[in-house]
Amino acid sequence: MDRRKFIQSSLLSAAGLAFAPELLAQDVQPGVILPGAIPTDGKAGAVSTGVEDHLKVSSYVKEPAHKIPVVASLDVVVVGGGAAGVAAAVCAARGGSSVLLIEKTNFLGGLWTGGLVLPVLATHGLGKKESWDKAVKGICAEVCGTLLDKGWAVNPLNPRVDPEATKYLLDKMIYEAGVKVLYNTTAAGVTMSGNRIDAVLADCNTGRIAIKCQMVIDASGDGLVFNWTGDPYEARRYHMTIVGRVGGCPAGREVVPEVRLESSGNHDAMDGLDVFQVSEKQQLGRLALWDKVQELKKKEGFENAFLMEVAPTTGVRVTRVLDSLHNVTLEESMEWTAYPDVIGMSGVCDPFMYKGRRITRQERPVWQIPYRSLIPRQTRNLLVAGRCFGYDQGITWDAREISTCMVTGQAAGVAASLAVNSRCAAKDVNIEQLQHSLREAGVRLDF
Repeated sequence: MDRRKFIQSSLLSAAGLAFAPELLAQDVQPGVILPGAIPTDGKAGAVSTGVEDHLKVSSYVKEPAHKIPVVASLDVVVVGGGAAGVAAAVCAARGGSSVLLIEKTNFLGGLWTGGLVLPVLATHGLGKKESWDKAVKGICAEVCGTLLDKGWAVNPLNPRVDPEATKYLLDKMIYEAGVKVLYNTTAAGVTMSGNRIDAVLADCNTGRIAIKCQMVIDASGDGLVFNWTGDPYEARRYHMTIVGRVGGCPAGREVVPEVRLESSGNHDAMDGLDVFQVSEKQQLGRLALWDKVQELKKKEGFENAFLMEVAPTTGVRVTRVLDSLHNVTLEESMEWTAYPDVIGMSGVCDPFMYKGRRITRQERPVWQIPYRSLIPRQTRNLLVAGRCFGYDQGITWDAREISTCMVTGQAAGVAASLAVNSRCAAKDVNIEQLQHSLREAGVRLDF
């Protein structure tokens, strides 16, 4: 696709993207998880074994063996400082564990703050007793409640936040919980003894370092850790949106006066693990966003509009998804399935297609998330939180939302701390104790 066609197809407003699930989910066959599969159109897949399935590889080089210094030893290492990673780190620390959070940027929040994906969606849905039932509580409600009380968010139902205020609040929570953070540091691999992770490797401006730990939480969004451990997963394709904030506008829905969001993107199913393709789309998306703002300036009332910020964090919103001990299916989420190991709940984001019929937001039930969906099949001291826990394609839109990420992050953090205290594998954590701790923290578990 040439630049002109791309830009023409990219000029979609943030509101226009709200109905993307209808485009993406209508041909999905839920419940099929193939280790390493790459669905090309939602119907078929091919086995993925590594980089070769995403990039053209011409040859190989060998990296010289070298010693990597161990610079810290902690109970829990969390990879990724997005919504899931912050929730996991804070809750693990509140459970009494020493925690290190590794974040590749210089701020927290991931796509929520850095990607300007500001609304907190999928918090409500159809309840058994209420027509519009609040499913997501716990640390997500704690964060959103603070933002709303401080005037740093609008719309209590689906809070739309100020990204800078949210970065501040997440930093404050991490600091007060006693979590150590490595910013501008990229997780680069793991060392293992059998089916246990001994240390997480990371690259920073000092060089490559190693951090030893008892438990690891993969909140990277891209399943980096379970890819390194060799646990089975599914590599999926999804669309990408580039968002910007435009100043000098009439008052709108944002927290900051005279600022509105604009976006560019497309509904093409993109391989988010093809760094060349993603980089090109990001570049073209920024060009399209600039051009869109120039057109906006021609409208009455928008003469003073200017592009004040392009989201510093962009990318395809779903890449690797864990093939967990139990992958949540769309059917289960639609049929009030109750799990004995439930660790949280989620709601609905937008309408989608199910069994040939359009399901409205009012018809979509709230749904439970089992602890097993956070547990990989092989690695004993690894938990997965955020958009890459185990679920089928049919619930992608709800499962990758900020609220759901915080639900899985909180559960992973609490479970990791319990595993450290009990000196057991992630899968052997006492479920009753885990659920008791989550309830004590305000998490909703029951329909």
